[in-house]
Amino acid sequence: MTACGCAALRVYSRVSASSSPVSRVAVPLIRRTAASLVFTPLRLSCARGSDAAAASCVGTAYQRRHLGFRMATPLTNCAGPLEKDGSKDRSEAEWRRVLSAWQYRVLREGATDPVGGKYDELFDDGEYVCAGCETPLYLSSMKFACGCGWPGFYDCIPRRVREQPDRDGRRAEIVCNACNGHLGHVFRNEGFRNPPPNERHCVNNTSVVFRPAQRAS
Repeated sequence: MTACGCAALRVYSRVSASSSPVSRVAVPLIRRTAASLVFTPLRLSCARGSDAAAASCVGTAYQRRHLGFRMATPLTNCAGPLEKDGSKDRSEAEWRRVLSAWQYRVLREGATDPVGGKYDELFDDGEYVCAGCETPLYLSSMKFACGCGWPGFYDCIPRRVREQPDRDGRRAEIVCNACNGHLGHVFRNEGFRNPPPNERHCVNNTSVVFRPAQRAS
């Protein structure tokens, strides 16, 4: 039995031993609460930012103190759906005016670039900014040769990239947290040997613009 299962069993045993009808009714609620906490992502910089990030820290502390099991979810610097910024978003008419036709398809409609592209094998020093709003998203030091055919990053600048469920119901989409522009998808537990959080942000070339180090902000 896993540590998680043992902890849940201990909670269940303590509650079941009580003769109080209220305690017996509370068993499913406690078990649901424990399950939901297991899958709450731990934020690397949760001491900073929004109330949602702080709530994530509270959940993690509760797990360590009361449930006695380790986190099963990875560390991440991605913002969650409740940490949405959107401060640089525009109307669809404005986006159509400032973006090329293909940029609009990728950034606003979630299209995917063909395999390869100008940034796939680029490893010069600098930063990658959002092609829609110029928000810095990734440092070149976060990029690695993932071999997937699109630029890959094992981390992002904290809270600049937001993760949300993809429309296909299977993958995790990543977007610019400032303007909501589609970047690509994030994948985990693929066996790469990168520093934490060791993710693979599979990013469209069209979604970002590379700024060499001498011009990086």
